[in-house]
Formats: sequence, C-alpha cells, structure tokens
Amino acid sequence: MKKILLVFVLSFIALGSYAQSLEFLNISSDPYSYSMGGNTLTLDANSFTVTNNASAMAYAEDNMYASVSYMAWQPEILNNNMMGLSGFYRMGKLAVGISGKYYTHTPYDITDNMGFVSEMYTPVELSAEVAAAYKLFLGLSLGANIRYTLSSMIKDGDASAISADISVSYKLKGLMASVSVTNIGSKIDYGYGPYDLPAMAKAGVGYKYGINEKNTLLVSAEADYLIYKGGIMAGVGAEYNYNKMISARVGYHYGDDNAIPSYASAGIGINIFGVTVNGAYIMGFGDSPVNGSYILSLGYDF
Repeated sequence: MKKILLVFVLSFIALGSYAQSLEFLNISSDPYSYSMGGNTLTLDANSFTVTNNASAMAYAEDNMYASVSYMAWQPEILNNNMMGLSGFYRMGKLAVGISGKYYTHTPYDITDNMGFVSEMYTPVELSAEVAAAYKLFLGLSLGANIRYTLSSMIKDGDASAISADISVSYKLKGLMASVSVTNIGSKIDYGYGPYDLPAMAKAGVGYKYGINEKNTLLVSAEADYLIYKGGIMAGVGAEYNYNKMISARVGYHYGDDNAIPSYASAGIGINIFGVTVNGAYIMGFGDSPVNGSYILSLGYDF
C-alpha cells in the first residue's frame, strides 16, 4: 500500500514540476537569483551564495552575510512553499557558510481500508549544508558544499541522502566566469528502489560595468544541464544598481520538458545600512505551472 501511495504522490507532484526525486534542491531560496532569470553562478555575493555558488563567497565585499527567505512555488497549481536560511563569514581569502531549506508540498488525503479519509498528510523535504571557499591566485577561487537531505513524501516513509557541490570561479575586474557540478552523491531510497538526485553541470559568465561612481550595470548568462535526465536550462539577467542601495532586475529563463519551465522574471533589491530586502516575481508562459511564483528575503550584511 505504501509503495502505491508513494508512486501516486510522486506522480501528482510531477504534474506541476519536472519529475525526479528531490527536485526542490534545484529550486533556489534566493530572490536575487530568480529575478535574474534563475542564474546562480555569477551574481554579486549575498547570503545565498553559500548554496548558489560557494566559490563566489571568496569575492564578497563584506565580511558576514545572513538572510531568511520565503517562497510560494507554483501557487496556481500546487501551492508549494519553501523557507530558506543562509549565511557565511569571510576571513580574508577563506570563507565558510551554512544554509538550509524547508520545502512543503501540497497536502493530500490518506484513506483507510474502507476508503474513508482518515487524515491529511503534508509531504515535506529539507536540506542542510556546510560550505567553504578559498581564493587561490590570480582571481581564481574554489568552493565546495556538503549537504544532507531528508525527504518525507509519505507518512512513516522518510528517506535521506548525502550530496556535494564543487564550484570554480574566476574574477578579473568586472568579469566573472564560473563552473560547477551540483547534487553529486548517494541515491535516495524510500524502500522501493533508489532514485537519482537531480545532479547538474552548470556554467556561467557575468560582467559588471561601472557607469559612474554611483551607478552600475550587471549582466549575467548561465547554462545548466540535468545530468541524469538530459534536461537543459539557460538564463539571462540584468541588474541596475544605484549607490549600492537600490537595484532593479529583470531576467529570462529557458527550460525544456525535463527542466523547470521557461519564464520571465523581475525583482528589486534594497540595502540600507546593511539591512537587505529582496523580492522576485515569476511570470510563466501560457498555462505554465510556475506562473505567479514569488520569493522574498530579509537579511543583514556587515
């Protein structure tokens, strides 16, 4: 019975997202990322750089970052929610960080042997990770994450996995290029056979141009490949920043049938005396399940 229920739950989730186990690992908890078309590798460092691209922590302008975020994911279809917590500390060339996500799926009814609804169950998934980065030489930086993930898709049916990310970045003045491999590790098994983690290979490039002392423009592009599913994603984004206080951002994300669907995005960022507020809104095309998704964060940089 539990196997049938697990298959039903995973199939239901697949209706509104690209189907594979632990897909929430590839859903960023960072509004900055989503406002830039889902790019993660070559953005300015913020709290969520821990999980977006650990190697970029070494380029941070401030010494310490901490943020919390809330996301409503696919609100018009599944109404899933995610909460994120992330932060890191930079000590010269070395940076260390921690990050976590808590993801809730749409609740479903559990029936007894007579076919009557006995209770309602909410599937949840969570991850916790530690990360480190070190600036080597000539603008080159290396980063790594180790992550523990717990998935509870059916009652009394928990499963867990250990995975890692490895990232390398190069920065020269306004130019930044990065590559990474994410979610490489053990398979997850609910007791009825193993499932692959949503491993990805990623590459990105970005350029930050100083218009004058108070105005800057950042453009970023990225391509991602889902290793086990063959899915392809790509994104482009642009950010205008005034006096390191107010940012306006737009982006476009492309995703094929095996990936997060295509969407356009927009967002804002505010930084006043180190207190940061960021938000992003996703506009899917047609009947896209991601249409109307949004994410907000509150943090402090110092």
